[in-house]
Amino acid sequence: MLLELLAALSPRLQDPPTGRPEELRVALTPAAPGDPGAPRWSPKAATVPLTGTSVLNGSFTLGDAGAKAIAVRLERSEGAVAFDVLHVDRDRDGTFGEDERLTATPSEQRGKWWSSFATELEIPVLDEDGRVLSRRPYPVALWFVADPREPTAEPALRWSRRGWHVGTVEIDGAPAWVMVTERVLDGVFDQRDSFALARDRAALAGADARTMEQHAWLDGRAYRPLAIDRHGRWLTLARIEPGITEAEEKDRADLRKADRAAPRAARPLAFGKDLGAALASARTDGRRVFLDFTTSWCGPCKEMTALVYTAAPVVDAAAGVIAVEIDGDESREFVKTYGVHGYPTLILLDDAGREIRRAVGYQGVAAMVEFFRR
Repeated sequence: MLLELLAALSPRLQDPPTGRPEELRVALTPAAPGDPGAPRWSPKAATVPLTGTSVLNGSFTLGDAGAKAIAVRLERSEGAVAFDVLHVDRDRDGTFGEDERLTATPSEQRGKWWSSFATELEIPVLDEDGRVLSRRPYPVALWFVADPREPTAEPALRWSRRGWHVGTVEIDGAPAWVMVTERVLDGVFDQRDSFALARDRAALAGADARTMEQHAWLDGRAYRPLAIDRHGRWLTLARIEPGITEAEEKDRADLRKADRAAPRAARPLAFGKDLGAALASARTDGRRVFLDFTTSWCGPCKEMTALVYTAAPVVDAAAGVIAVEIDGDESREFVKTYGVHGYPTLILLDDAGREIRRAVGYQGVAAMVEFFRR
């Protein structure tokens, strides 16, 4: 949501600034895990559908349209409790070599078996006739999750890129570092991906990542990409005048500002854990029931616990409501019953257990007051 708001505030790539901007061309080189200045975030994982039972097969594509698919195969070694062998056709020749065999030690987390792998793929750089001119490294992490409680679930391998591209350029007489990272995992750099600016390489790790259609700040001045090589070999930047200061932009982009400023209740909204008892009490007392589906790993859920359920307007609006917190990892039967597909999912029931309304994702103080009162 933050990136989308910043995009609305920023001049877009196709809207050139007034006058002819001075272009800054930055030569970029690939970087990998272990190199300094690694970003503290990773792109949203991609999914590879798999087919089979004892052996799972699938494939995915990376790079230009003419590039061959990368085949994958998951297997169990003898005596393994979960899939622990992954074959990845890194050279895209249609066969699995011994050096394309990866192994993992499955671990049990929240009742599921996780198998994690890491390898380095290659992206071919093709000429107009489809011939391979060169290859660039593409480190990835891959993982497979098996849930014994969901034996009929469609199997899928998930993966995310672990590398990025980096370079330097002189700005105002001093070196500046530039990072380019993928947001869309397709092996091609374009306006959907991200960049960051900083005065030194270590600071890149904490720099704000902006899409190529946004601007980034350096020493209080805004810079926007003009063009990006699809293979990440270079980027051109230009200084722009966005019509807003860096401080003003940060203030507008602070989506939790109003929630942090809300008055605090003497006691936060109280949640029970027993849904059956809550529904029985609701029928007896004629009260509504509020279900908060959460998980231990849900960041927005933790934010709502800290900022929203402690706010006096929310606690007042929920007076008389029976609130129940349900861990989606531990109570899968309720996840199915109420059709929960993301966290947090917030559901308000009447005294007969019928759904009145629901909301998915972080809801601020004002939204939750409206949720309870209307």
